Amino acid sequence: MLGWHVSVYRQADGGHSPATPESAQGVRLAVWQTDVGGLDWLRDLAKEGKAIDLGGNGYPSWFTAPAEHLIPRIEGGSLRANEDWVIGEGSYIADPKLWVGKTQIEPEAVKQCRPDEWLLIEIWDES
Repeated sequence: MLGWHVSVYRQADGGHSPATPESAQGVRLAVWQTDVGGLDWLRDLAKEGKAIDLGGNGYPSWFTAPAEHLIPRIEGGSLRANEDWVIGEGSYIADPKLWVGKTQIEPEAVKQCRPDEWLLIEIWDES
């Protein structure tokens, strides 16, 4: 499988400022698997100044963005998410608790986010 494993978290400290790779994760709002081009929308948000690319090497990489720019994508289902996840031949799952096998969105947790709340996006390379 060439693609990405993406999780979006609230910050444990309330998200009043942009997250960093070291930010403590709060509640996970959503998790999905996407193909190799499935991060284009997030990279576009960063180019538009609506998200910040925090770097990383794919094991993992991070972005942060205010909920107002992420929640509509999560709720609208426009994530290019694989409904049922694919495990590539010979793949190794380093952290099985990250692997839930299908897209999951926590609607009640999503509704609790403030529009100006900075969220943390953690991305793992699945190639």
